[in-house]
Amino acid sequence: MKNRLFAWLLCLVMLLAIGAVAVAETNPNAGLGYYPGTSEKGAISVECSTMSVMNTTKMTYNTELGIARHTQDCLVKLSSVDNSIIPAAAESWESSEDGLTWTFHLRQGMKWVNSKGEVVGDVTANDFVFGWRELLNPANACEYYAFAAVFKNAQAYYDYASGVEGAPEVKIEDVGFYAADDYTLVCELENVLPYFLQYVKFEVMSPIYEPFYTEVGADSYGTSPETMLYCGPFYMTEWVLENKIVTVKNPYWWDAENVSLEKINWIKYTDTNAKFNAFQGGEVDLIDVTGDQRQMLEAEGFKPSNYIGGYSFYLYCTQDDPNRDISNKNLRKAISCALDRRQLIDTVFKNDSEPSKCFTLGISGVNTETFADAVVAANGGEPLYSEHSDEAKAKEYLELALAELGKTADQIDITLMVSEGTQNELYNQVIQEQLRKVLGIEAKIEVLTITEARARRNAHNYDIFAGGWGPDYNDPMTDLDLWTTTNGNNHTGYSSAEYDALIEAAKVETDMVAREQIFVQCEFLLAEDMPIIPIYWRHEDYVVSEKMAEGYARLPFQSYNLIYTKLAE
Repeated sequence: MKNRLFAWLLCLVMLLAIGAVAVAETNPNAGLGYYPGTSEKGAISVECSTMSVMNTTKMTYNTELGIARHTQDCLVKLSSVDNSIIPAAAESWESSEDGLTWTFHLRQGMKWVNSKGEVVGDVTANDFVFGWRELLNPANACEYYAFAAVFKNAQAYYDYASGVEGAPEVKIEDVGFYAADDYTLVCELENVLPYFLQYVKFEVMSPIYEPFYTEVGADSYGTSPETMLYCGPFYMTEWVLENKIVTVKNPYWWDAENVSLEKINWIKYTDTNAKFNAFQGGEVDLIDVTGDQRQMLEAEGFKPSNYIGGYSFYLYCTQDDPNRDISNKNLRKAISCALDRRQLIDTVFKNDSEPSKCFTLGISGVNTETFADAVVAANGGEPLYSEHSDEAKAKEYLELALAELGKTADQIDITLMVSEGTQNELYNQVIQEQLRKVLGIEAKIEVLTITEARARRNAHNYDIFAGGWGPDYNDPMTDLDLWTTTNGNNHTGYSSAEYDALIEAAKVETDMVAREQIFVQCEFLLAEDMPIIPIYWRHEDYVVSEKMAEGYARLPFQSYNLIYTKLAE
């Protein structure tokens, strides 16, 4: 057991080292005088695409988690310098010899503050216990509940509390985490988890102050700045739904003396041109840019930055309504083969994004540079999804689908559900045209707000929805356990006993090569059953104003880290 545990831990060290591919930046455009940035002293304004959920237990979207990264402290954080694990609410920790028990020693003197910056109470181990219990509470329907399901008896408790038929009685007190005292948190795992520290850095694992939560009520908690408490470097003072969030420096944070920013304004933009004009006009300091905008800036001598965050974009296809045409597997395969992924990228994004070779991106391989390389190698050196349209295969699959559905191509009923935004809408329009050209299918498009689209997606009330996923930690499990039957982020209704068994086998396999091959099998099964249709791997171009001098970071596993940003004098 010692040797196996050592191998797991050595692998974790390697994963963290490989993941540390970027560093906190120094502005490459400092002193040019082109785009000096916003005028508010001590503050920056940052693009934010989603801001409809601030209750950390219910978050799923990247930018919402990014805001939480700045307002809450989990047990540990990722460094903005090299992505390594660093202390946060816990100042030290140790694990048992078998790797199944972890003990965290919390900082003393950490404070909860409200939206006025007033101290409400002390942060203790009990706050983590309560927060994780709420994450595991089936009544809350937390999409990320699986992060707390790694503890001893946690999944058994969740099944029992959810009313799963035949599940034995397990009480929340039996789940493997507890406060040994106010500043000592003990965690007992169901299985050895080599990336456990990357789990407890994730923002859904934030603490929650029970007296305040009980006072405002579970349904109201996190619906406004006033209905939340904060223990991170910033706290929220303003929230205009679907528009803007304001966070200001928390003077009671344990490392406040090293935070020079006084305020971060998080501003939502849906129109790419309006966003770009706002940057040029000094209304925002950090935005993502399109390929055309990148070229315009480069022509001026202003250098955009870029990074690969590991984000894979795909089409969700709802599976659990047999009355929907999209429930037919051969139709989904026809659509996948009909798509020209390269044309989509070149038409919509015009940047370095890549057509998906498999689902998973940004994860290190065991004997290859990336896990995706291992998948491609197992497929004879070919990607699982074609870069360009394969019209012959598309039509073969369509004929099978039409025979099974008893329809003609012009009778196929498919709606592409899309969240508002210039690029989102163009993206779906290109897909619509490709399906019309290759398959003769007239797909409709339905544009919704992010909040509306999230609700419809979660209810499986759609045909096709364009979405994406980024890794939460450096292991294939972060992507591939999404599609298990009970995963809270599986919004397709896909349920495969074979797929579930593969994921369960990976959880207990300690031979890293054998474990990776299990994940490769998962990728092949996804390509066969096709609950999702992978489209592209995102490369992100962004710019910052000259006001942001240094210390900011865009990194895998933490898309925004602005805590230690320093402003130009």
